[in-house]
Amino acid sequence: MSRTASQVCELENVGAECKKEKKKRAYNMDRNNKMQCWVILKRLIVGRDGWAFKQPLDVKVFEFLDNLEVVSKPIGLKDIECRLNNCLYYKPEEFADDMRLVFTNALIYPSRSEIHMIAMRVSGNFESSWKYLKKKWILEERKGKKSMCKC
Repeated sequence: MSRTASQVCELENVGAECKKEKKKRAYNMDRNNKMQCWVILKRLIVGRDGWAFKQPLDVKVFEFLDNLEVVSKPIGLKDIECRLNNCLYYKPEEFADDMRLVFTNALIYPSRSEIHMIAMRVSGNFESSWKYLKKKWILEERKGKKSMCKC
C-alpha cells in the first residue's frame, strides 16, 4: 500500500509531536501494562471496526449539530498508537482515558449512523477488557508484594 505525499507528511508530523512529548515525560508506565494496552489497541486497529476510529473524526462532519456539541479533543487510534509507542503514557489510566475519548467523540454521530453503533459496541468491549486487566494487575501487584515480604 503506497501512501500519498500528504499522508507521509502527516505521519512525520505526528511522529515529531510524539517525540517532543516524550522528552517532557521522565517516567512511563510499566512494560507489562504497556504491552497489554498495546494488545487491546492493535486488536481494535486491525479488527473489522477499526476503520471507524483510526483517524480523528472530522470536525467538519459535525456542522449539522449547529455547535450544540463539539469534539473536545479530536483523537484517533493512530494517535494513541504513536503515544503508546513513544512511551508517553505515565499510567494505564491515561491510555484508557484516550480510548474512551475516541469512543465518546464517535458517539456524537446520530444514533442511527454506523459509526455511532460501532462506537457503542466497541466501547462496551473495551470496558469489559479494561475491567479484566485492572483486576489482573491488582492481583499481580498483591502477589508481588507478598513474595517480597519475608515474614
